[in-house]
Amino acid sequence: MKQSIESFHLNRFQEWVADLKCGHVVTMRHNPPYQDCSWVGSAKGRQAHIGDIQECVNCDMPVLPEGLKLVEKSSLYQQDTIPDYLESGYTTDAGVWARVIVKTGLLQFIVHSQPATGFILDEYLSGVLSPGVRHDIKPAMGDVEFYIEYYGE
Repeated sequence: MKQSIESFHLNRFQEWVADLKCGHVVTMRHNPPYQDCSWVGSAKGRQAHIGDIQECVNCDMPVLPEGLKLVEKSSLYQQDTIPDYLESGYTTDAGVWARVIVKTGLLQFIVHSQPATGFILDEYLSGVLSPGVRHDIKPAMGDVEFYIEYYGE
């Protein structure tokens, strides 16, 4: 979802981060040819980009409905222990929501809604599985550890 930039701040890695209107943040890296943000290094450049529109991945992630209770928690999955069914179109039962929580590494998380949406999950972005919607959960790069929390009424 597209959101406007309201301000900038330095994160703990001393990288410039855009504070979006929705309350989420986006790291602004000058990484040509993928991302051209040479302006982010100067106060004048950052000020000139207040109000610019950025894609907010966090706003596109489904949200757990209020009032749900944690019912079950999976074991900790690692690169070599991820069940096949998670990687090839996993759907939770009717009324069951779930949240994928990454402890280390990166996961590819695809929500097969209309249109399909892909995310890279890490320890800062959890994936939410909606009931009746197909999801793929695969390692994105390197070693990964994650677990799944299941929620119901």
